[in-house]
Amino acid sequence: MDLSQLNDDQRATLKQFREAVKDCKLPDSDDVYLLRWLVARDFDLAKSEKMLRNSMEWRQKNRIDTIIEDWKAPEVLTKYCAVGHTSADKYKSYTVVVRYGAMDLKGLLLSVKKKGYLTHVTKIVEQCIVEARNNPARFTSSPTTISQAALILDMAGFSMRHITYKPALDTAMQMLQMNEANYPEFLRRIFVINAPKIFSILYSLAKPFMHEKTRNKVQIYSHDADQWKAALLEDFDPQELPACYGGTLTDPDGNPNCITMVNMGGEVPKSYYLMSKPDTTNKNCVSVSNGSKEQLEFQVTQTGFILKWDFHSEEGDIAFAIYRKGDGQMIPVVPHERVDCHVSPEEGEICCDNAGVYIVEFDNSFSYFRSKKIWYSISIQSAKPDGYQNGSVNNVE
Repeated sequence: MDLSQLNDDQRATLKQFREAVKDCKLPDSDDVYLLRWLVARDFDLAKSEKMLRNSMEWRQKNRIDTIIEDWKAPEVLTKYCAVGHTSADKYKSYTVVVRYGAMDLKGLLLSVKKKGYLTHVTKIVEQCIVEARNNPARFTSSPTTISQAALILDMAGFSMRHITYKPALDTAMQMLQMNEANYPEFLRRIFVINAPKIFSILYSLAKPFMHEKTRNKVQIYSHDADQWKAALLEDFDPQELPACYGGTLTDPDGNPNCITMVNMGGEVPKSYYLMSKPDTTNKNCVSVSNGSKEQLEFQVTQTGFILKWDFHSEEGDIAFAIYRKGDGQMIPVVPHERVDCHVSPEEGEICCDNAGVYIVEFDNSFSYFRSKKIWYSISIQSAKPDGYQNGSVNNVE
């Protein structure tokens, strides 16, 4: 949509929206950016504001504003995560290619934690937005138009292994929800090509997480290359479309797959896999039943002490959080988040800005069937080299 297309009521709503969110720290403050949120929620002011505020909280929590500078992708992702940018379509949409069927999602998620994978994908999206903003002549039809992307989702190689490995399926659904919630009107068109019959299973699982506006942008094609190449060439000039998809764009050496822009995925070597049997030496153990949570209390006697944790699970992921007791309530210190501590140990530390009782929570309430065994070590240490030093500490009685 273009700002010039707004009617009087929509212009008034945009003005109200700007006033309502003027306290928010936005990554982009122009009217076109605000328009995205209004379009995504059909100009419902309350829903648009709620969506934007939730997204700003997500950006702050995950440090999205500095993700391009801060996130350094592990080698396994740069080599085997088949996501990349190729060109622009006839509508000046930034083009993203995902060779989903060619990716060994199980291998990737055994080599990096889910959070790392999601961070990698988020960085790619943020890079798309920055590049489009820095090159408006190439990626924006006019200064008053919402810039968007075209997604080519290549399902060649897709099989039941992409569906039956639950962590991969969960990650795909979480990634979809994340994009829907935080990048409104980012996609102009989604071309799903080389889709086998079993793709319908994945799509039926994904549809409940997709807004109707997103579903209406999806075009699905089977292995009939003539059909999907013709559809792509309606939206792309040949020189802007990889030769393997019906265009003339190639790598400098003539490779039609444009592997310098989007790698070919493939099986991840097991040498990249994270350690599968973490050390349990000097760790305590707690079992967290399905549908329940365990809370461990620790006394911090002085301001400035460091609370450290190191834990892993044997049966799957767990939600982790740290709170501080204060004024009869639980004050969040480390936000509640599911972590893949069954893939590799979860380690971290915080500086305790207040003395008092800190609560370490292992939450398995999301799991209907599986209990989780957690091996953990919690320590409280002085921040000063010559001060109080303590190893693992006991729970408060």
